[in-house]
Amino acid sequence: MMATQEQIDAARRQIEQLRDQHAGDLIALVRLVGDGALKGAAGDRLTTDLRAWDQGFKDVFTRALALLDNLRPSDGTSPQ
Repeated sequence: MMATQEQIDAARRQIEQLRDQHAGDLIALVRLVGDGALKGAAGDRLTTDLRAWDQGFKDVFTRALALLDNLRPSDGTSPQ
């Protein structure tokens, strides 16, 4: 069964919502660490890890949205 345009649009909105939520959560974590919640080398390593994690998730969201762009929606009829 192929996805309808409405299903594709709903998936896009969900992915965009998750991407935006992730960005906000990560910014909050980086600020927390940057403001001194974890100091020294451990804080620096955590900040580096958070930035790498952020890039990895950005790549996943970008790939997911690209996959949606390549989908051809069904016309809503059943194949015969």
